[in-house]
Order: sequence, then structure tokens, then C-alpha cells
Amino acid sequence: MVVLLLFSGCTTGPRISSSYSNATNFRLFQTYALYKAELPTSITSGPAYTPLLDQQLKLAIESELVKAGLRPSEQTPDLLIAYDIILPERQATEPGTTVAPGFGYGYSYWYGYRYRYDVIGVPGYQTIKDLPAGTLVIDLIDATTNQLVWRGWHQAELNPTAVNDSDVNKAVANVMSRYPPVPQTTQ
Repeated sequence: MVVLLLFSGCTTGPRISSSYSNATNFRLFQTYALYKAELPTSITSGPAYTPLLDQQLKLAIESELVKAGLRPSEQTPDLLIAYDIILPERQATEPGTTVAPGFGYGYSYWYGYRYRYDVIGVPGYQTIKDLPAGTLVIDLIDATTNQLVWRGWHQAELNPTAVNDSDVNKAVANVMSRYPPVPQTTQ
């Protein structure tokens, strides 16, 4: 029994992390909209893209933002929302899958090039290609400056071709539980 208790104390759950700009006052953000991805004609949809998963992710993220006190606003958003699910390299290189050069393997590639926003000022920033496959990434961008102000990620081992509503909602809720960030204070 003691051995079981020791081993159960050593198990780890999913790794959920976030990073944010310390110079940002998150209380100023009241509204949001989804980041509009670029749509170059050379990029096509691949075997891992499903419109249903895209819709599930958008709905789950928007639900969590509303819970955090934000309202949708297509005309004048304070924040822009971008997201990715990192694909395994083998899945991203299957025939019919086109990935934008130099950007790694993100779910957003099925819409075009990786979003173009400034990431300076977010400590510990990692590119999409540096995160393990199956990681869900949610980025919040200041709409006025086009600057990344918050990134949350969940190494959930999500597989875009075999994920269900419950997995998506749980992963998004886990990531968004870190927003708005609570600055660490010295005591």
C-alpha cells in the first residue's frame, strides 16, 4: 500500500503552461475576435484538417473567453485569438498536406501561413515547431499593436483526426484556466 501511494504521488498529469508579457494590463481587454489567417492560394487543406474540429476549437475558446468576462466584437476587438494543434511530423508530411515553409507543423496551416504577429516581450516564447506533437496552443494578440501578449499551451497529445468534443473542451479549459494571468508577487 505504501509503495502504491509513493508511485501515485510521482505521476504527472498533462503539462499546462502559459507565458505572457509582464508589461500588459490585461484588465484593459474587454472584447475579442478570431485572428484572420492569411489564405495563400498555394496552400491546400490536408488529411488532418476537419471543419468540425476547427468549429469545436473556436466554440470552446470563445466559451472560455466569455467566462473570463470578454465579449465578442468583430469590428473593434481588443484581443485577437489564434490557435494551433501541433501535428506529428509524419502526419504533416502525408501526401496532400502542404505546410508553409519554415513554420513547423500547426493546425492553422490548413488555412494558410502561420499568423503574423510580433512575439517580442513574451518570456520563454517557443515556436510551434519546438513544441511536441499533440500540443494545443492558444495565442492572445493585442489587436492594436499586433503583439502577442499571452500564450497558453497544453501538451495533451491531441490527434486532430481522432479527437472528440470532450477532449477539445477539456484541453481548451485547461489552457484558458491560466487566463487572465496572475502576476507573481514577492512577499
